[in-house]
Amino acid sequence: MKRILQAAVNSSAVGKVSGGWSADGYQYVMPAIGSYSLAGGACSSTNDDSRPCFGSISLDRSSVPDSLVATEWFSSGGTQPARIWRYDFSSEPGYLATDSSSHVNASAAYETNAVGLQGVLSHSATSGGTPNFYVDDARGGVGQHGILWRQNTGGATAAANCGQDIMYACWGQHTESMSYWWSTGRVWTLTEWAADSTGHWTGTDHAIRNGCCSPYRWRR
Repeated sequence: MKRILQAAVNSSAVGKVSGGWSADGYQYVMPAIGSYSLAGGACSSTNDDSRPCFGSISLDRSSVPDSLVATEWFSSGGTQPARIWRYDFSSEPGYLATDSSSHVNASAAYETNAVGLQGVLSHSATSGGTPNFYVDDARGGVGQHGILWRQNTGGATAAANCGQDIMYACWGQHTESMSYWWSTGRVWTLTEWAADSTGHWTGTDHAIRNGCCSPYRWRR
């Protein structure tokens, strides 16, 4: 997060161009400075029996130690339950904890009955306490708002009841990753390009009108 680059040239290129830097129309980019790979080869998004294809990650500072939470994605029209993993950070800032073989092992793993998950957050009311997971169910139909679920090992409830579309569909359309802003107690999300009435994807202006980056306050 300390290496965010602001692009000054609006073009379809990515990288150094005449006049500065371009990011294919985006204004900011975060250069990749390292990576982790799944042991055993490529992932599969066809089922939850093989190596996962991670769909989103988020930082949980309410855990002890701080941890990274990740989830996988299956189609919102499917039946495969999505799994959630937690990976602890090491004492060295910016790196995940490894074992003697330099492998990063999940400190916890869960299975949820929800499908079509595009984002995940974990948060505890007290440091190191029992976490609640917040996942956004990105319903795939045209014009359908998503659902923000709050769940733990005891069950799941919708985080809000808005009484429109379906009772709990209060989240943005085609929402993806989420981030928790500690200073305000708000959750931020962003939307994919939204589908029009014919099911085709349209530009970013439409996505913004459908709720891009609208804050949502935690309910504990």
